[in-house]
Amino acid sequence: MAVFFCPEFGCALKVRNIISKFELTAKSFFMKSILLIVALYSFFVYSQTWNYSGAWESVGPNDKPDSPANISACGVGPAEFVRIYKNNPDYMLAGSLSGGLFVSEDGGENWLNSGSDAWDYSGCGWADFYPENKDIWFAYSNNADNNGKPGKMGVRGGILRTKDAGITWEMIAGGNELGTSKIAVYGFRFLPSNPNVLFVLSEAGLFYTKDCLAEKVAWIKYEGLNGSIYDMDFVNDQAFVSSLKQNKWSVYRFDFASQKQETIPQIESISDDKRSITFEPLNEKLVVLIDYTKLDDEIWEYHPADTSFIQLKSGVQVNFGSGHTFAVNPHNQSEIIIGNSISMKRYSYPSMKENKLGSGYHVDVEFVAYHPTDTNKIFIACHGGIYVSENKGSKWISKSNGLGIAEVMGLDVSETDPNQLVIGCFHDGSSVYADYNKNGNYFWRTVNGGDALTPLINYKNAAEVYTSTQFAGGGLYHSSDTSNSVMNIHSANGLTTPGWELTAVLHPENPDWLFFNFQSANTPDVRMDVARSNDITKQKNVETISDFSKYGMSSYKVYGLFNNKFFPDHLYAYVLHFEKNEEGKNITKHRLFKTEIAGDSAAKIIDSWYELEVPVSAWIGDVEGDPANPDRIFISYASAGDDSENKMIYAVKYNKKTKGVKQIIDLTRNIPNSVGGRFNMVCLNENGTELFIATRTGVYYGNKKTLKGKGDWIKVGFGLPHCKVYGLHYHVQAKILTVGMFGRGVWRYRF
Repeated sequence: MAVFFCPEFGCALKVRNIISKFELTAKSFFMKSILLIVALYSFFVYSQTWNYSGAWESVGPNDKPDSPANISACGVGPAEFVRIYKNNPDYMLAGSLSGGLFVSEDGGENWLNSGSDAWDYSGCGWADFYPENKDIWFAYSNNADNNGKPGKMGVRGGILRTKDAGITWEMIAGGNELGTSKIAVYGFRFLPSNPNVLFVLSEAGLFYTKDCLAEKVAWIKYEGLNGSIYDMDFVNDQAFVSSLKQNKWSVYRFDFASQKQETIPQIESISDDKRSITFEPLNEKLVVLIDYTKLDDEIWEYHPADTSFIQLKSGVQVNFGSGHTFAVNPHNQSEIIIGNSISMKRYSYPSMKENKLGSGYHVDVEFVAYHPTDTNKIFIACHGGIYVSENKGSKWISKSNGLGIAEVMGLDVSETDPNQLVIGCFHDGSSVYADYNKNGNYFWRTVNGGDALTPLINYKNAAEVYTSTQFAGGGLYHSSDTSNSVMNIHSANGLTTPGWELTAVLHPENPDWLFFNFQSANTPDVRMDVARSNDITKQKNVETISDFSKYGMSSYKVYGLFNNKFFPDHLYAYVLHFEKNEEGKNITKHRLFKTEIAGDSAAKIIDSWYELEVPVSAWIGDVEGDPANPDRIFISYASAGDDSENKMIYAVKYNKKTKGVKQIIDLTRNIPNSVGGRFNMVCLNENGTELFIATRTGVYYGNKKTLKGKGDWIKVGFGLPHCKVYGLHYHVQAKILTVGMFGRGVWRYRF
């Protein structure tokens, strides 16, 4: 204590009182300062825990994965088309319906994203070079693919143009310019005599502009051709167009200058069972491929000079390419390549005698393009990426370096090794990213083919991996050696695979407990229920733990399983219930069930399921449990649509006793309505309740305030493509977010 000298005691007392008051004030100020510093420090630490301003990085696969077993369905992802700039063939474009547009400047040796990752919809249905400038491209951004064809443009898609080789893009036609956003665009064509005239082939008819390079492009609908315009080619300046109107296919021949057209009646007289009509010009003739819905497909030849129409070949099986796996060799017009079944075949023209092509490419081919100057080179776009033959088709080599367009359908990350992960891909099977040689070098390896779905990694043992395939005879596979060898769980236990609906989870505390779905046998209706195993290495060690027919459903599928890491015995089953409405039409109800005793006996679990009311009967993406409240969950929806009234995410609290809804809060706030995806949430309790949610518009972080509906979400990072999401994982120790993208593989963000 400081003592001030004063000759009078009273004075000294006053001074002492003043000092005491000062000390109290100082202490109060000191305490408040400490509290403020602590608060600021806590805020600083909290803020530093999540750094939102970094860049997302691609993990791939960005080239064809390793495939020791020589799996035919091994690839980097499905490419829809490849375009070669005729005046300089080193420049190429390749597109993916979900993954976007890529460019190569070295003849396909290396690929870079064209800037489509920044489009509102990253998927690209078609693109082409402006014929007189390699840096000017036109592209079609589609909302989603349509079973292997370009999908509808949606409210944020449309026709884009770049004049600087993809550095900047501008929208030159959307729904307003073409009349509606609910249409698909099938391609562009340039008028041979004047490339400034650009045609757009669409579901709503044929559109064109007289100046595709104009600052403001003016679009005109060609009124003479109605219906859906699917293909267009030129013999000189005379155009041929295939059209579908009121379930009837026609081919028109028209002259742009005179605006006159006529049908080719011979084609209309052929069976109405047509799926598509495409063609290729050959000298002064047109070779026509008629792809039937049920009948064997046929090749015909049309002679414009005398209007004769001659069948060249029947019995063709066109399974992929939607009629575009079809090309005439520009260097030798007595040769045609056609996609036939799950391969390609080469025919001599006009005898149509088959000449074999070499194998070694991904078997599902979508597009064929001959090199314009090198007579030996042929490029194909297939479900494994881009392949090239440099010896006229005898041998094929993957040319997909940098492409990175895998359509991820499921994702998991090892908790013991945050660098190891597994994905299930549409078209390209299951792949594991691991340090196989134990030298610190991680690489992708395809471990099974087919169309893969849910994968898992034992969170205590990275070598124990679960993969899957959807096809007949497929199912869920188990491996104890990083998928070097696998066992089919469904077949080993006499269970029928659920196919496309396959889903599985591990118990949050005991990874030996596996929960998965299967299709019940010997029932008149379709039923998919839940099975459980406490040791999957043993055969016939599976119990059925659900029977949802007990809840008034005769036909149903367990479509999703979700665990709760905060309340480990809580298990959620997302069930699709099929029935008829009052008008007798088939409808699907989306229902959510819960059990709180997933570790108990099978008989008790079967009787313990109860239904949880959900905010909307629509496709559920994910379910996450609240860390502090066993009766509160977060529900995301797979898609709300860009202009939908439905929302992306809700918090739902249920009554502890009655299990009825107590509170529903729409948490969407500043998350744009869009496609969400599946398994796209992660809930944490590091700093209180926190949650990450991923949608096509990005990955978002919300804290406790956000999850009460009182605060906005924070967008995480930049550079993430705008694709559907299938899988989101956060590694707590490594502070890494990993997201699986339908169309752009795996991406990571490091905090």
